Amino acid sequence: MGSRFGRRKERNGDMLPLYESQSPQHLDSLENENDERISKLTGKVKSLKELTMNIGTEITSSTKLMESMNDSFDSTKSLLSGTMTRLKNVSKNGGISIWMWLAFFCLVALILVLVRF
Repeated sequence: MGSRFGRRKERNGDMLPLYESQSPQHLDSLENENDERISKLTGKVKSLKELTMNIGTEITSSTKLMESMNDSFDSTKSLLSGTMTRLKNVSKNGGISIWMWLAFFCLVALILVLVRF
């Protein structure tokens, strides 16, 4: 029978195991090659483990950032909601109408654009 390492040798008509049919130098070189591959594989596993740990840390910090942003948006929403309520009350109760404020804002924006160019 053949294998990727060559044919098996026979001893008294019996087939020898593959490790007995190879020369000691060849077996040593195969063992050294296996050791090198194991060390490379170990290095890759360590790198993947570090990468996975870094991804976990990044996910945790991103989650905390998103939670703080969500809290900030909630507080901004309540602030704007209160401002809109007060603005509606001012426009209903008299004073300067909202259209006057809008016209004033447009006039200021137009002046700024003309001065810039």
